[in-house]
Amino acid sequence: MSVNRNAWSPEERDEYDDLLAQVVTSTANTSRRLDLMEELIEDAVQAQRPWALEVERAARRHGFAGEVKRYQDRNRVLVAADSGRVLNAPKVQGTVARRDDGEVYHQRALIELWTWEQIANKRAEAIRAQQLYGDKVAHYDKLLALRELCPDSTSPADAAKQLGISLDDWLGEAAA
Repeated sequence: MSVNRNAWSPEERDEYDDLLAQVVTSTANTSRRLDLMEELIEDAVQAQRPWALEVERAARRHGFAGEVKRYQDRNRVLVAADSGRVLNAPKVQGTVARRDDGEVYHQRALIELWTWEQIANKRAEAIRAQQLYGDKVAHYDKLLALRELCPDSTSPADAAKQLGISLDDWLGEAAA
């Protein structure tokens, strides 16, 4: 279950966005942010805000799903790869399935029981994720290039300031 903000009134969306803004601006410490988020959501649930109940349920379900996944990921299989390496992969993985009536749902199941279509779709999903990580690496490389240009700086923002350039412009420029 995910949060369906489209079903909320504009006021409910604004209230939740205000809560999130308060959490994000409170601290950069993730653990403290989560403590505050938990506290604010509990307060909103006590105030019987429908959106808070939905957020709380979705967060609990997401956490439960993570616990189930961690448990199932203990079941591993060794896979000989073309590179000569032996990979240690989870036997149970998540996929999208379809009921006889056409309804789509997510499931975690032994991968060797999946249909060929499910395996091909999962492979395509992994390739998209690989491309996303390539994009992230390119972003990091662009930021690290500033360290080369300004070795005495302490961060990309500091380097941009010392170099008199806009960080957004720097990131948006194509490599020469």
